[in-house]
Amino acid sequence: MADLDPTGQRIVGVLIEKQLSVPDSYPLTENSLLAGCNQSSNRDPVGEYESFQIAGALMALHEQNWVARVEGAGRVPKYRHRADERLGADPKVLAVMAELLLRGPQAPGALKPRVARMGYHAEPAAIEALLRGLAEQRPPLVEQLPLGPRERDRRWRHLLGPRAESSVPRASAAPQPAPAPAAATAAPPDLASRVEALEAEVAALRRRLDELGA
Repeated sequence: MADLDPTGQRIVGVLIEKQLSVPDSYPLTENSLLAGCNQSSNRDPVGEYESFQIAGALMALHEQNWVARVEGAGRVPKYRHRADERLGADPKVLAVMAELLLRGPQAPGALKPRVARMGYHAEPAAIEALLRGLAEQRPPLVEQLPLGPRERDRRWRHLLGPRAESSVPRASAAPQPAPAPAAATAAPPDLASRVEALEAEVAALRRRLDELGA
């Protein structure tokens, strides 16, 4: 199974999401896909894709049989996913995979309200059981991550391709922000890590103030 790059992951995730949550708008045009990929809600990282990136990724996904072009649905071409065929997945699995594609690693408790909007209503224990089943497939579709700092529940990530670390590729070069203080150079993946980084930064500032006062 060919790996999905971050743009391909976003497109496939959006197509699944829209099919399950707003079926009347599915399949999607390129413009609808662009809007879905760049929407600010339920996305991590939030995207700034350009239309040519979506068009190029759709061509690659079509060749890899991840998407299909729908003809005869009006003058504007539309696209549907083929994840159900590629993965042998039912709607419950598709809902979970879409969330992992769109928001990255998550624990079953975090997934519960997010997959519910796509029609999969289940308790965290049932979601974890589904994830464990996907992890036992050959090849596995997901894996459980080690428990992170201050995390109560272990998160799961998909294995369909590499995770986008910070942001999607930009169409043109943009001014780069100034380097952050050493204690906060890397963007932590979860809230607990962000709090820990901020606490370290505050402690460093306090030490600096004490030195200046002395």
